[in-house]
Amino acid sequence: MQEKVMSLSQAAGLVQDGMLLAIGGNAMHRNPSLFVLELTRRPVKNLKVCGAAIGIAADYLLATFQADTAYFGFFGLENEAGLAPGMRKSIEKDGPGRAIEGS
Repeated sequence: MQEKVMSLSQAAGLVQDGMLLAIGGNAMHRNPSLFVLELTRRPVKNLKVCGAAIGIAADYLLATFQADTAYFGFFGLENEAGLAPGMRKSIEKDGPGRAIEGS
């Protein structure tokens, strides 16, 4: 049987331009933050992110302009922190034609 355990760097190396990433967690909790931070060290671009309540991890990808599309039910950093700043920065840079879709 093939080994399925790999390093964070190896896992991030599987991500290619234009892929759709399902981001788990809920806003500020149980997000794959270290995995996404590893992605920000790589030259991937045009990523799509989706999740029910994507938060800080997806926000990193929008803030670095590596993700260009987000599909979500809620996108924020809980009541205390408000709107996700990376999402806001990304939308303001590219205008209202961005593919940011909430329910």
